[in-house]
Amino acid sequence: MRFNCKIYHPESNFVLMNEEFESLTHLAKELGLTYNQVADISSDKKRVTDYRKFKYFPKIEITKIYKNSKNNNKEEE
Repeated sequence: MRFNCKIYHPESNFVLMNEEFESLTHLAKELGLTYNQVADISSDKKRVTDYRKFKYFPKIEITKIYKNSKNNNKEEE
């Protein structure tokens, strides 16, 4: 399954990265994070201390790219 990762600053819409990756493992390696950190970001898990709420932390969106899907909302078999 492929993933798209977009990293940007929400206030200025300055895009740092907007790329596709073969897996979360490849994405984690590119970002220098652990697989578990990337999996948490992609599932939008909340932590007790959410480091993503800092004022200057960039917004990171990780979305699944489904095969043979016209609207990219659900996986077609």
